[in-house]
Amino acid sequence: MYICMEKMLMINYNKLMQKLKDKGITTYIIRQKGLIPQGILTKMKMCSGDSWEDIENNIKEYNEKPENVEKGRVFAGGDVSTKTIEDICQLLQCQPQDLIEWKVDLKPELSYENRYKNAK
Repeated sequence: MYICMEKMLMINYNKLMQKLKDKGITTYIIRQKGLIPQGILTKMKMCSGDSWEDIENNIKEYNEKPENVEKGRVFAGGDVSTKTIEDICQLLQCQPQDLIEWKVDLKPELSYENRYKNAK
């Protein structure tokens, strides 16, 4: 299950990647100055694309690469904490909605009415 591309929750960090590029902040600078932990940056890059399909393809391609299959590597997403998002917002002087696109795939069976309609 992918945090960025889970069936119920999709997060796209494409706006963040574009903002970094616009400010001239490269992956090298991020690593050199320790601005964003490498593991978090990798998650954000994998969950970045022009469309939700791009993100699905990023993850699928990574998970199907022979070297990753051979070593048992599977991209399974992971949480990016609100503290990390806040730190990045402070660094770039912006708000979370300037960095991420968040989409929830609503499932009617999970609604309050459907889950608790028989409860008294």
